[in-house]
Amino acid sequence: MKSFGKLYFCRASKLFMKNVIRAVIGLVIIAIGIFIMRGLISMKSDPPVSAPPRPVKLVKTMRAVLSSEAPVVYVQGRVRALDRIEVFSEVTGVIQPQQKPFRSGTYFSEGEVMLRLDDSEQRLTLMSQRSGFLQLLTGALADFKIDFPDRFETWRAYTASVDVKEFLPMLPEPASETEKFFLSNRSILNQYYTIRSAEERLSKYVLRAPFNGEVSNSLVNPGALVRVGQKLGDFVSTNRFEIESAIPGNAIGVVSIGDRFEADQVGRSLNAVKPDPSDSEAELANTPEFTGDVLRLANTIDPNTQTTKVFLQVESENLRDGMYLSGAIYGEPVDSVLRIPLELLTPDDQLYAVKSDTLLTMLPVQVVYRSSNDALVRGVATGTPILAEPLSNAYDGMVVKVTNQ
Repeated sequence: MKSFGKLYFCRASKLFMKNVIRAVIGLVIIAIGIFIMRGLISMKSDPPVSAPPRPVKLVKTMRAVLSSEAPVVYVQGRVRALDRIEVFSEVTGVIQPQQKPFRSGTYFSEGEVMLRLDDSEQRLTLMSQRSGFLQLLTGALADFKIDFPDRFETWRAYTASVDVKEFLPMLPEPASETEKFFLSNRSILNQYYTIRSAEERLSKYVLRAPFNGEVSNSLVNPGALVRVGQKLGDFVSTNRFEIESAIPGNAIGVVSIGDRFEADQVGRSLNAVKPDPSDSEAELANTPEFTGDVLRLANTIDPNTQTTKVFLQVESENLRDGMYLSGAIYGEPVDSVLRIPLELLTPDDQLYAVKSDTLLTMLPVQVVYRSSNDALVRGVATGTPILAEPLSNAYDGMVVKVTNQ
């Protein structure tokens, strides 16, 4: 048994040694392979490394041209007739029918009869009063011949001119204080002014148009009895209009009474930047439909909207009460400025200029006036190429390529 155990131990030892030798040989082979691989790698040259190409943006530019430009304030509002009255009756009477009725939409020229009330009774009463006045004058002529012989012919001629069917002529002025007392004592002055008052009241039975316009609202019909203080309708002008609008607080300093106003109907775009006069099509497309001026300008600012009211006057036969207009007010021109679209300005009031046709550069400017669409700026030299349209993600030093095709 001892010899068997000894034999088994010798065999196991030999097997262990063989495995160790194999492991060592494997490790040596791997080490040699790693060494050879590193040597081969070190013999290979590194490929050249280049920076990624910088993207080039295509941009359009325009040359800065300084000129005298008018600040433009854009407004819109509803058209209202500048002359507008409510028609009331100052006397009592029955409305007489006439060829041109007092109806909504009826046009009347200035001075034309709009309404006529029956004045037969008032007219007959006046004729009676004039007849009594004439009798009073006739009775006083004898006293004039005795007491005021130099004034007799004057009063005789005046008495002869009185017609009971016509308005009284102007009373001759008294030549002396004594004559004035005589006229007052004989009630000539009292009767004269009583009749003149009645004549003035008689004229109110005929209502005439105070200006060119049309009836916007009629509340009566022919044959109706109207009383003192009764409303008969509304009358508005048809060629003089007013527009109430609001302008921002920063525009108060550039808008003045009398400034030019150009407008189109809402829905059409009014280009504030005037076209080249040589371009007839562009000039025709930008011709305003209506023109006017600033009539009134409020001095107070609404604290909620930071705007102030402006009232514009427009005269046109094509306007109608209630229409809406959009347009622009042109203030006093400012010298040596550049007008640019507002979208070209950065939030910190800078412009992008193009340097050497390849690089963007920031250009600080002074904003003289800023509207909702454009701005007037200073600080740009004439001929400087600046971006003609906004560029997203632009930055100072950005590589660009100018293309104005």
